[in-house]
Amino acid sequence: MLQYGNPPIYAFFYPPWGVVLNCESQDINSANKLGELALNLVSMFNTKSLIGRMLYVVAAWLSESKYHVRKTLPRFRESYQSALKNGDLEVVGYCDKHKSQYSYFVGQELTDL
Repeated sequence: MLQYGNPPIYAFFYPPWGVVLNCESQDINSANKLGELALNLVSMFNTKSLIGRMLYVVAAWLSESKYHVRKTLPRFRESYQSALKNGDLEVVGYCDKHKSQYSYFVGQELTDL
């Protein structure tokens, strides 16, 4: 399998492993690298149907441990737009919820969203 590289669907396996690393061993850097690997894999194959979902998973479950909440907001916006364009309404709802919640945490008025 490694002889031919990673297919795009493998991008779904890296973020959950990053969550396990983050929670169990507190290895935030490795967890974040797995998230970035998943995003690179999806963008390398230009898998538009997966980009929104991967951006959401990485922003919601991996990036928040390493970066300030303000830095994750653009990723939620990008994920929202990509998921909306591809008709992935489940991810659209999740992104909207997290974006609103994180915006509130950093002091933004919800009426401004």
